[in-house]
This record gives sequence, C-alpha cells and structure tokens, in this order.
Amino acid sequence: MLNESELKKHLSSGRFKNVYLIFGEEKMLVKRAVEQIEKKLTGGEINDFNYHVFGNDADISEISICADMIPFMGGYNVIRISDMDIDKLKADDFNALMKILKQLPEMTVVIIAAPTLEVTSKTAKAQMKKLVTYADKNGVCMELTHRTGLALERDLCKWAKAGGCLMTELTAHTLIQYVGEDLNLLNTEMKKLTAYADGEEITPEMIELLVSKSTEASIYDLFGFIISGNTDKALSAISALYYDGANGMTICSVLSNAYLDAYRARVGSEAGIKTAQIASGFSYGRREWVLSKVLKQIRSVTTPALRKSLDAIIDVQTRLVTEAVDDRTEIEKLVCKLVLIAGDRSDE
Repeated sequence: MLNESELKKHLSSGRFKNVYLIFGEEKMLVKRAVEQIEKKLTGGEINDFNYHVFGNDADISEISICADMIPFMGGYNVIRISDMDIDKLKADDFNALMKILKQLPEMTVVIIAAPTLEVTSKTAKAQMKKLVTYADKNGVCMELTHRTGLALERDLCKWAKAGGCLMTELTAHTLIQYVGEDLNLLNTEMKKLTAYADGEEITPEMIELLVSKSTEASIYDLFGFIISGNTDKALSAISALYYDGANGMTICSVLSNAYLDAYRARVGSEAGIKTAQIASGFSYGRREWVLSKVLKQIRSVTTPALRKSLDAIIDVQTRLVTEAVDDRTEIEKLVCKLVLIAGDRSDE
C-alpha cells in the first residue's frame, strides 16, 4: 500500500493507474487523497462528459457502460465510486465489478473511495479483502489510519507552516489535548489559529483564547482539579460544563473513564508493565498519551482512593437514573467527595 508521500510522488510522475482504492479511519485524509488524484487526472477542470460519480446504490451495469466510454476531447475517463459497501454486494455484483476493473480501457480510471463509510483492513471481509489485494497489486491502494502522538503533532506543525505560521510540537500537543485527535476538528481549529496568528508563531495562549475544549477534554481537566485538591477550580469547571450543555450522566461517564485510566496506569506501573503495553492490552490506540498524563497526575493519590472514587461515581450514576434528584447538585456533591477521597492518606 502507498502512504501519502508515496502517492504524491506517484501522481507527480504522471504514470497513472487504472484503479485507485482509498479507505481508512481518517475520513478527511481519504477525501484529500481523492481530491489530489482527481485534480491530477482532470487538470483541475471537471468535464461532465469525462467524470462520473456513483454511490453505494449504484447499478453495476451503469458503471460498466461508463467505463467503456471514450474520453471527450481527450484526457482520462474518470469514474469515482463513493462509499460502496463492497462486502454487502451480492456475489454476482461483486464479480461483475471485479470484471470491470480487470478489463478497463487504457484511458479509464476508477477511484473507489470510502469518505464516510467505516471500513478498515481489520473490519474488511472476504470481498473487500479481495478488492484490496487486487488494487494493491494492479493499481494504487491506500489505507489512511488515525494519526497519533508525535506523528500527529508533526502534521499540525506542517499545517501551520502551510498557513504561513510556526508551531512547536509542544504547542501542537496542547491543541490536541483541547480538541482531541479528530482531523476534521483539528483542521477547523488550525485554520482559525493561522488566520489569527497572521504569519507569526501560534502559541498556547492563542489556543487558550480561540479554541473551545471538547467536553471530554474539559472533564479530564475537572479530573485534574479533583486529584490536585483544587475544589474551587473543580466547581468552576462544573459551572462551565453545565453552561456548555453537559449533564450529570455525561460528566460521570467521562470522569469514570478518567479514573479507570488512572487505575490501569497505576496498577500496571506497580506491576512493572510499560504504558505502551497497558494501552495495547486495553485497546487505547491513539489515546495512549492519556495513560502517561494521568499517571503523573495521581502520584500523590493512593490506589485504594482511586477505587473508592470509582465506587462514589457509580453510586451517583445510579441515583441519577433511579431517583428524582437534582442533576447539578449531585455532581457538585460528588466532586467535593472526590476531592476529599483524593486527599485521604489513611490507607498508606
């Protein structure tokens, strides 16, 4: 399979293939790759006679008819098939599609892309795997996976440079903690930041000023205030969360995740297990950095206190579901209780 830099070199060579298969977790990158391919094939000028788009419900016979068309006024006959669930095609339709791909005229290019369809190498079944194998051998195949850690930070620095600004990897890490690792959201925020920076360096202060934290990020901040015993900041964080539309169940859910992260990191550390191994064992994937962060935050918190905190959160979740209680009052009481538990050293 090709990666993004290899695709760029391939397209620059002008030696195009008849089949391109683009899929994966990062939908923004899938869309971008398809745009790059189509721009090179069409010269940036879409001609309705030479450009055909099909969706998931496309009739395979119609695709076959378009595939045999002679390009109008030269150039390539481009066919894009978007979000077709290959594994759900009837066997006859799949076989017909494969026959089309194997018999394409020299100047016909078929781009099969999944800009919204959730499909990866791990989730692919027999038909999709067969298509991947064929495209990888006879055309161009790309699976665009999630960016994580340092690779994602470096990508953001490149985006900043493309926008005429500078950004350090440390500042990029700050932005990721605010927004999360969704590339669409990061792309939106980077456009905002580069416009504001106007050729200067993007700083953490600009992120603080311009970027709204995701609800999850804000609740993880709340976790940090609780663990450090800062009741005032914790209660202020709750006010901000409710102002932004959060509710007790959401806060409890993410808080319990934060405590689970902390408990796993602590127990794993005590057992001599590396963070990367813990992340792999619990399928953290791109969220591995969370374990390293919470492990530093809970240095002064005992393991029994973490367990008691989880019990307290579960109790409140149960009350919110089964009793007629005031949502915000329960959360504020919970946070105060969690602060006291975090500061308890009686089990040491």
